Amino acid sequence: MEVLNGIIVDFNENDKNLVIPKDAVGVDYAVYNLMCIEGFDSITVEKGNEHFYMQDGCLIWRDKKALMLAVKGAKIPADGSVTQIAGGAFMYREELKEIEIPSAIEKINYDAFAQTGLEKVVLNEGLKELDVYAFAGNENLKEIAIPKSVKKIRKHKILEDVQMITEYGYKNKTYIVYKNSYAHGWVKRNGLKFKLIEG
Repeated sequence: MEVLNGIIVDFNENDKNLVIPKDAVGVDYAVYNLMCIEGFDSITVEKGNEHFYMQDGCLIWRDKKALMLAVKGAKIPADGSVTQIAGGAFMYREELKEIEIPSAIEKINYDAFAQTGLEKVVLNEGLKELDVYAFAGNENLKEIAIPKSVKKIRKHKILEDVQMITEYGYKNKTYIVYKNSYAHGWVKRNGLKFKLIEG
């Protein structure tokens, strides 16, 4: 692990046991993308680190209240200590079949649950922002119900341009949305399949 001015800038790609040093205060974006797809068997935070900690199998970045990475069997904290799930946090977790997102989570980022074994997702009221690729590549996930509290759904133009939509994106799913909600307008604008909930 290489840390420069408190930022993790490199790590050993062959090591399946990630150790966050006590002097780490953040993660370089490019390195973080690699960390997301490595699929670590274990993650530990050295004693004395005030910026990162482990809770229920999840690496939490305290400063951003973000769940950064999760190991097998991890449980998303529901106590308000985490308000967002970072991109790639649960990526490639094939053993993951069902997930419930606690109401304390306000934002789910790009690829957070991409390429998993998910068959069922429960998004609770309280979620405000969702990335369309958060659940990308999950062939067994046919429907997603979007709560009324969602006020922003992000889309990435570059992925639209390279036509990753059908094989990796979101157009092969049915969205369950509330009538006249933000999500209702979004699915109509984007020509997506949806089921409507009155109320």
